[in-house]
Amino acid sequence: MGQKYEVWHSRSSCSPETDFQVGELIKTSRSFEEIEKLEYGDHGLEMARNAIKKAIQSKQRIALYADYDVDGTMSCVSWVWFFNAIGFSNFIHYIPCRFKEGYGLNLDAVKYLVEDEKADLIITMDTGITANEEAAWCREQGVTFICTDHHKIQPDKMPDCIILNPKMHPDPIYQELCGCGITFVLLRQLGNDFPISMKDWTDILALVGMATICDVVPLNGVNHKLARSGVQALLKSERNVLRSLRESCSVKYNLDEKDVGFRVGPRINAVGRLDHADAVVKAFTQNDPDELVAFMDQCNEERKLIQSRIYSEAILDAEKYADDPILFLGGDWHPGVVGIAATKLVERFWKPVWLFCRKDDVCKGSARSIPGFDVTDAMSAAANMFIKFGGHAAAGGYSFDKSNEDSIRNCIIKFAHNHRQQFPQKWISQTTFDLTLPGDLVSMSLADTLDSMKPFGHGFEEPVFKIEGDVINVIYFKDKVTGEPKHTKLTIASTAGLKQTIMFFNEVYDSLESCDRIETLVTAGKNRWQGRTTLSLIGVDWRNLSDQD
Repeated sequence: MGQKYEVWHSRSSCSPETDFQVGELIKTSRSFEEIEKLEYGDHGLEMARNAIKKAIQSKQRIALYADYDVDGTMSCVSWVWFFNAIGFSNFIHYIPCRFKEGYGLNLDAVKYLVEDEKADLIITMDTGITANEEAAWCREQGVTFICTDHHKIQPDKMPDCIILNPKMHPDPIYQELCGCGITFVLLRQLGNDFPISMKDWTDILALVGMATICDVVPLNGVNHKLARSGVQALLKSERNVLRSLRESCSVKYNLDEKDVGFRVGPRINAVGRLDHADAVVKAFTQNDPDELVAFMDQCNEERKLIQSRIYSEAILDAEKYADDPILFLGGDWHPGVVGIAATKLVERFWKPVWLFCRKDDVCKGSARSIPGFDVTDAMSAAANMFIKFGGHAAAGGYSFDKSNEDSIRNCIIKFAHNHRQQFPQKWISQTTFDLTLPGDLVSMSLADTLDSMKPFGHGFEEPVFKIEGDVINVIYFKDKVTGEPKHTKLTIASTAGLKQTIMFFNEVYDSLESCDRIETLVTAGKNRWQGRTTLSLIGVDWRNLSDQD
């Protein structure tokens, strides 16, 4: 048993002898297959393409309605950049307010776009697959409604309109596209009718890469190609806003999926969490975006402080429900930040988590899950008690009347209890590592091999390796504010006496000092500092080998 995870699973029992074998064994054990090019086919594209083509050619008014996260806003910006590139200007974009309007479409906003903005055609992005009421109203008004979304289909709420959802694609590898990914597929089709420059395509591809990584869709062959190409496009794009974002994240020459997921993405999402995400679209569509990019930084710093408070308070509340298979917690919490705090609670307690803000008579929040438990299925068990809910297996959004809080909690607990009885192993904290490595393969060559396989993410996680060694030294780095120990630096002697340094960030393991020999799970990469590049090993978990005697 490790310090963080009860069970360690190995993907492969093979013992690699070279760095090349490491890469091949990782791909084989994960059944990962690269694709040469994107070949989505028709599958709903033709109807959407023809309707939009007709609207553009006849200069009809087009309304773009997008969700407020990275996936939605980058989808919206993709359309704006495309329209600008072809010289089409008769359009308006609309991003709902997370706090006033909540998740998904709402009829008032649709009526505003049609009655006030005179929209002839509405295109949704990263939302709309449950907007049956809104689509029906548009049909009555003679307004064309096109839903481009990637979320789980609920048949009883499916809109009667033109739908482009990758979940309806016959090939599973295309079913996991994010909202911006399916937007890109549609724009590529329209590009046959309205050609744009390669430079514009590169910029749009950068948005797709950001959305694919930040929306945490599985990085199968299709999404991996989009993410990899998108990261490369983001690094070389000359767009002012992308340059400004790179600079604000201190990324100038080297950029990977971690920079996108942990630096770029949070800045974009923070705006919609604390303010109005329309500022994101404005930043991406103005010639001078520096002030708005600075606003993103400001929102992100504020978000970190709020997140820390929610997390601390939720931990105390969680102790009251220690025996429950899930956590369903509410408080005077910021509704735009509860989702991130929920993710951290899942990691700590290894339970599906629902966190929500209690305000007036309505509760709004986010859900996050453990592997193998679908939060949308769980909410479906209490569907009649929610005002609205949606999402996918790993995450969801919802709202409900405060009076239904206890009933919904009990219903989801019952659903989770039944699930745990059927699949008890899913409630045991566990992690997976790829290979056990001999000490001589833990080198810069290993980091080079891993670089060639990037990006990593959900469904194609960063490889984890098990290495064994004798403990040589343990030291701690202190928090700059509190002066208390915060990080652990471990040095071990592995095979043939080779020394390896491992960093455990945000963990203090003083028990390591009494260990003679341990095995650790680590990720490997490169650390670039002051012109030098060295091997970086980040600790995931560890266990004392003497405990197994």
